Amino acid sequence: MLGPFQGLEQSIGLNDTAAHVIAFYALTIIAFTVAPGRRRTDLAIMLLGFGLAIELAQAATGRSASLADLLADAAGITAALVPGFVERLRRDVRLYPSMSYAEIRRMDRRRARRAPASKPSPGATAARQR
Repeated sequence: MLGPFQGLEQSIGLNDTAAHVIAFYALTIIAFTVAPGRRRTDLAIMLLGFGLAIELAQAATGRSASLADLLADAAGITAALVPGFVERLRRDVRLYPSMSYAEIRRMDRRRARRAPASKPSPGATAARQR
């Protein structure tokens, strides 16, 4: 993308777009593997930002920035992300067969609203300061 290997994909029979899809698919799978505690959508957004940064760096170094390359990056990320969503849906439907998808989504712990933090009473604050 930026290095001395420009055009390498053509020597192995790929066009630039296919190379971007494959590269970002692989990067996404690697990111999912090395950061299992992070949400996959957050990782996907970070990788898309990385793809945008690459295109901007290419424009800054005299090469052309390409919207097609950025869309190919997004396609690779999406190809890695979608199977996880499908499997999650299949698991939820299997675990809760009598519930509709909307009901399952409502009980998702990640979507639950957090209770607002309560303010400590003035007496508690003074006791902590002693």
